[in-house]
Amino acid sequence: MLKNQEYYDVVIVGAGVAGLYLSNLLEKNGVDYVTFEKNKKIGKYGNRIISIEAFKKLNVEKSVIRKNIKEMDFLSPSGIKISKKDKKTRGYVVNLSSLEKGLFSNLKNKNKIFLNHPVKNADLNRGLLVVKNNKIRAKIIVFACGVSSNFLNKKFIKNSPRTIFCYTNEIRGKDKITTIIDNKKAHGFYAWIMPLSKSIIEVGFGTDKFKKLSEKGFDETLFSFPRINQYKNSKKIKKIGGFIPTSIIKKRCGKNWILIGDASGGEALMGGSIHKSADEALLAFNVIKRFIGKKISSLKEYDKTWEKTLGKDFYKQQSIRNILDQASNKELDEVFKTVQKNIPDGKGLINELFKNIIINLVKLKRRK
Repeated sequence: MLKNQEYYDVVIVGAGVAGLYLSNLLEKNGVDYVTFEKNKKIGKYGNRIISIEAFKKLNVEKSVIRKNIKEMDFLSPSGIKISKKDKKTRGYVVNLSSLEKGLFSNLKNKNKIFLNHPVKNADLNRGLLVVKNNKIRAKIIVFACGVSSNFLNKKFIKNSPRTIFCYTNEIRGKDKITTIIDNKKAHGFYAWIMPLSKSIIEVGFGTDKFKKLSEKGFDETLFSFPRINQYKNSKKIKKIGGFIPTSIIKKRCGKNWILIGDASGGEALMGGSIHKSADEALLAFNVIKRFIGKKISSLKEYDKTWEKTLGKDFYKQQSIRNILDQASNKELDEVFKTVQKNIPDGKGLINELFKNIIINLVKLKRRK
C-alpha cells in the first residue's frame, strides 16, 4: 500500500515497455524503486515489429512472438516492388500487450508496480510527485509515460515531437511484411501489411493530415493503396487508431529527471519503437546506477551518453525523413525502378532498406 511522503531512490512514471524494462533492471540490481501506471492493467493492445537483438535484450518468453519475419516487400505509389528474402529470421511480429505482460511477469516483486495510480502533479525542483492523494518523494524521476501524455506536455515538453496518426484494420488474409510508400495518401509516413497469424493480417497507414479524414475516409484511403486494395472486401476483425511520435526532442533529462521511450519521441522513419524504448531504458539504468553510486554528479550525463550512442542514427533518420516528405510520387516510382536493378543488401529490418531507398532518391535529385 502506498503511503504519503514515502521516499524512493527512483520513481518511474509509466509501465509500458520502457518503464517495465527499467523496473526489471533496477530490481535485478537492488535499486530502490517504484513504478506508477495510470491504467488499471498491464498491457496496451497493438502489433509491433521487433528486431532479434531487441527481443533478446528484453528477455521475455518466445510465446509472445506472433510471427517470424523472413521476407519483406516495399511498394512504390504505383505498385513497383522491391523484395528481400532470407533463409534466416530477420525479426518478429509481437503484440505489445503480450510483451508488456511478459516484462511484468519477469518481476519478482510485483508490488513495486502500482496500477491505477496516475501522477497528478510534480515539483521537479523538490523531487516531488503527487500520485492520487499521496505525495511521493524521489531522488530520480523517470518519465516513461509516452509523449502524448497530457501531464507531460503541460509540465515539461516545450518542443513536442512531431506525431503521426496511425489507423489500422485487422482482417482475414495471408501476406508478408509490406511497406507501401505514397506521399499523397500517406503524407509524412507510409502504409503497411503485417502478418499476425496464418489467416490474419494487419493493414494500416499513417498520416499527419488526420483532421481532414472521417472514419469512412480512413477506410477508403487505406483500401486504395496498392496490394492493400485486394483486401477491401475481407472480413474486418478489429480497428485501432492512435498517435505515435516520429521525431526526437532536444532535452531528455534535467537535474533529477529523465525521459525515456516514447516520452522522448520516436524514430523518424518508424515512429515509436520497442527497440528505442529498450535502448533508452538500459541507457537510463546505467546512468542512474552511476549517479546513485556517486560516480557522476548529475543526470545530465544521460543526454551526453545518448548523443554518443544513439544520436547519430536518429539524426540520420531525421534527414532521411525530411527527404522522403518532400519527394513526389513520380520521383518515388523512378527510384524504385532504379533500386529494382540492384537491390541493396540491407541486413536489418525495414529501417535499413528504407535508408537505401532514400539514398537512391538523393542521387536522383542530384542528377536533376
